[in-house]
Amino acid sequence: MATLFRRLAVPFDAKGRARRFPGQQARRISRDVALQVALVLLLIESIFVMEKLISGLLEHLLSTRASLPKSLGLMVAQLPQVFELALPTAILIAVYRVALGLREDREFLMLSSLGIPPHGLIRLVIRIGIVGQLTALLVGGFVDPLSRYAFRLLMFSTSYQSLIGGQATTTKLFETRAGTVVVSPRDDREPTPRLFVRQFNPDGSERIVVANGSRLVGPDADGRVALQLFDFAVDQFEPTADGAGTGRPALGYRSSLRGNSTQQSLVIDDIIPFDPRGRNLSELMITELLSSAMTDPAHRIEIGKRLGRGLLCVIAPLIALLALSFTTRANQAIVLPVACAALMATEIIGTTVLSSASTTGLPGLLALLFAGGLFLGGCLTVAVALRSSAISRPGLGRT
Repeated sequence: MATLFRRLAVPFDAKGRARRFPGQQARRISRDVALQVALVLLLIESIFVMEKLISGLLEHLLSTRASLPKSLGLMVAQLPQVFELALPTAILIAVYRVALGLREDREFLMLSSLGIPPHGLIRLVIRIGIVGQLTALLVGGFVDPLSRYAFRLLMFSTSYQSLIGGQATTTKLFETRAGTVVVSPRDDREPTPRLFVRQFNPDGSERIVVANGSRLVGPDADGRVALQLFDFAVDQFEPTADGAGTGRPALGYRSSLRGNSTQQSLVIDDIIPFDPRGRNLSELMITELLSSAMTDPAHRIEIGKRLGRGLLCVIAPLIALLALSFTTRANQAIVLPVACAALMATEIIGTTVLSSASTTGLPGLLALLFAGGLFLGGCLTVAVALRSSAISRPGLGRT
């Protein structure tokens, strides 16, 4: 304990004032960290969007022939989804890289020779972390929920426009509330694609609709669309006795209808389901979650997760400084990945603890989150202070 107090002792200048961390140095470190954070965020967000494109978004854009503005909008709307986890990681990497460069350039040794106390750097990185925390709360609490809804709205818009406009170029399958729908292009390339619909009725019967041409018109002011069918056939099947040895009800032919053209009014939600905003917790802003968090455990847990990810931004730079104190020529390739893994482990453990505390009220959950963050931050601050000499002393050597 005496060692800790000695290293945290504040030397005084000739006028009796505590020697502060140089403002010009602090501004330069903050600027370099901000630049590094922006570059790391750009890399993480680019990888995330590319993964989404490969895993299905690109296929959707090509199949629906979405316009360039909507395609860009879909990609931009996904950026905030990973921001809460990407920002703490970016801060950790940025603080580590900037501090490592300063250490190897002997700048920390120079500050130590001037009597600058080690906690000046700790305070600086904590201030950087607090700015990151506020940014994470702003994005995670407001921007991300709205962007998730915007993404779903754009997906719905492109799917619907693909059905009502233009020419079908590939066969598409849709699972709708009206049944399974297959749309396929015509051989004569007319803008009225073929349609196959299989509907399951509550009484166990099935309806098969086949049309050589189809068109959607609408929606109107009430949200209803008109489905026009050309050269169509409707076959109705009803359940009969169990199939021999199959254990499933067999379907028997009941009736059939043929015609040249017909029109049916449908609710647009039956064709392409689109739930209102709010059914998914991830689309609720933090102010909306707070209004019902006292009575809804799921909303309390969601608030805890968002606030906890903000606290990671304060913890991340302390982990970076602690990792820097152990960096030598022998282990420089593994220290940073281990530090990032420790940050992710902290997030996973914290999420698990918050989920297990779902029965506690909102004040208890917030108290648990605050106490856990204060304890972990305090332990890291003490560890960094005890390792301050290792942080200041170059460890990679010069060539």
